Amino acid sequence: MSTRPAAVTATALYIAAALVLTWPLAAGLTRDIPWDLGDSVLNLWILQWGADHWLRFLGGDFGALRGYFHANIFYPEPLTLAYSEHLTAQVLQILPVYGLTGNIVLSYNVLFLSTFVLSGLGTFLLVRELTGSARAGFVAGLLYAFAPYRIGQFSHLQVMSSQWMPFALYGFRRYFESRRAWPLAGAALALVAQNWSCGYFLLYFAPFVAGYVLYEMADRGLWRDVRVWASLGAAAAVVVGATVPLLLPYLELRAHGFGPRPLGEVARYSADVYSYLTAHEGQSFWGPIARAFVKPEGELFPSVIPVLLALLGVAAHARVTWAVTRTRGADPDMPPWRRGVIYAAAAVLVWQSASLLAILAHTGFDWQIGPLSIRLHNIARALRAVLLAAAALLVFSRRARAFVRGVPGSALAFYAGALVVAFWLSLGPIITSKGVRIAGDGLYSWFYQYVPGYNGLRVPARMAMLVALFLAVLGGYGARAIERAFRDSRFPWLRVDRATAVLAFASVLFLLEASPAPIQMNGTWSVGDLKTPPAPLIAPDGPPAIYRAVRALPAKAVIAEFPFGDEQYDLRYMLHSAAHWRPLLNGYSGGFPRSHAVNRAGLGRVLEDPDTAWRVLAASGATHAIVHEDVYPAGGGARVSAWLASHGAREVAAFGADRLFELPPPRVAWFCPPLHGM
Repeated sequence: MSTRPAAVTATALYIAAALVLTWPLAAGLTRDIPWDLGDSVLNLWILQWGADHWLRFLGGDFGALRGYFHANIFYPEPLTLAYSEHLTAQVLQILPVYGLTGNIVLSYNVLFLSTFVLSGLGTFLLVRELTGSARAGFVAGLLYAFAPYRIGQFSHLQVMSSQWMPFALYGFRRYFESRRAWPLAGAALALVAQNWSCGYFLLYFAPFVAGYVLYEMADRGLWRDVRVWASLGAAAAVVVGATVPLLLPYLELRAHGFGPRPLGEVARYSADVYSYLTAHEGQSFWGPIARAFVKPEGELFPSVIPVLLALLGVAAHARVTWAVTRTRGADPDMPPWRRGVIYAAAAVLVWQSASLLAILAHTGFDWQIGPLSIRLHNIARALRAVLLAAAALLVFSRRARAFVRGVPGSALAFYAGALVVAFWLSLGPIITSKGVRIAGDGLYSWFYQYVPGYNGLRVPARMAMLVALFLAVLGGYGARAIERAFRDSRFPWLRVDRATAVLAFASVLFLLEASPAPIQMNGTWSVGDLKTPPAPLIAPDGPPAIYRAVRALPAKAVIAEFPFGDEQYDLRYMLHSAAHWRPLLNGYSGGFPRSHAVNRAGLGRVLEDPDTAWRVLAASGATHAIVHEDVYPAGGGARVSAWLASHGAREVAAFGADRLFELPPPRVAWFCPPLHGM
């Protein structure tokens, strides 16, 4: 079960599944982009910016990382890389491919596919360690690697890059089993990689890591072990020391006007209770069927097989634990009053747990039974009652305490609890059921108010990735229960045992219900009167020739490209800027400075208000302008070029319909506080 070939075989199968479920990506690895050409292009630009800087650094230019966060968009604003994720871990991952080929699309696609494979491998190792079963580990790896939640995040590479979380948990589990330094070092390295991959999971995963470490220490009675505390403290210091330097630019942005996300915006991008019954429309089987409540970032249906396997795992564990505690928790001399308290607490626990589910499903109920009025609406009140009833059971029932402690060495109780907490947090600060607010604040509201960083995150629904991870681990326990149930049992007409056949069948069913294949490639959308951008993103002969002329300009040249302010075109300008890395007035990211709002308002309406547009351009600090004339309808591009020439701009290069102008000497550049982005 612990041999290396099992992990190699699992990895090979995950690679095959990734290629099939993302088809036809494999047929266009060097030219096509999965899903759409929106945020994916932003991430391509971030990767190329980072890779070029790191390759220069590794090539001996040790000043190459100076100004790393001062990227070339939104001139003259500082720290523009920090308007979105810095993706440093992903940059380091692609260096070999990018360094050898120079093809950023190929590098991106290899990285995209690796998120599936590494997520599967990490979960495989974790669950094999937890259950002792390679088959259970393989099933759990499939459940997490191809969780349907990923479909809606295909264009968000930072969210897809959640593969280091199971590796971190695996490293900590191995450390507590062996007390050796190498697994702990591996856990710390995985945490650093995760922190460098996605700011959301830096904050969202941290409480669960701390909780798991404390769970293991409690389960193993290590509270007074000084060596364990020292080792964990050293690992934590390494993680913090490697993470904080890349957080400082984001903290500095607060001084430039990037305040907390408004609570209403955070609530808008939180999950609804019924989001977990809403499949993404790209999910081939469930997409047309499970559409309970559609909202932004709200397509979180986990599919049926993971839920069934997780329920089976929890039920099997509960049955075994209840049997084990029958004698360990027995108390024959219990006084009658105490027994009555236990029964009453158990009844309250069941009733209030059912009330919680009713409130979540229907925002509550009102019942009138004769003179008795029963109202169930406040989720916080029901939760407090559940916690109080559970506490009473633990205080008065020896068997309840033994049941909660569970089977020594099993981590299932932690993952079950973590699943519930992650689900609760994904609902955000204001819990809704089919869009109707439920009385009482969500658990996330406490994090938003009191935990640094949470008020800067916009999408609590991304906690659904942790829901998928914990559900996959519990599904692994369910797979192990199936394996035990069919132990030494074979189908007479098959060469494999029944456990393998049942688990293989369940795996195939899951892949069928979770599959998005064939996936959309190079998706674009209408841009008003402008010409729809071409696909694929980069032509076979490379970026447009006009950028070779830009590369010959002085290093201090500042470029404004027209049309200005359209998301799809600004993203292409950013990506093509890798041919020259001159500062751009244009830009697109997770946040926008106020100066860009001013520039967009003026330069986005050149033909409608040319005088205002020129005043904005003259004050912007731009030294050169590029006009892509064929993008405009009905000769509009030629009119933009004529507008520049009428104000003294001099044409210095032309390639096809692309024209490069040198502008009259600019005025002094100015700065405005930023606005929040989208």
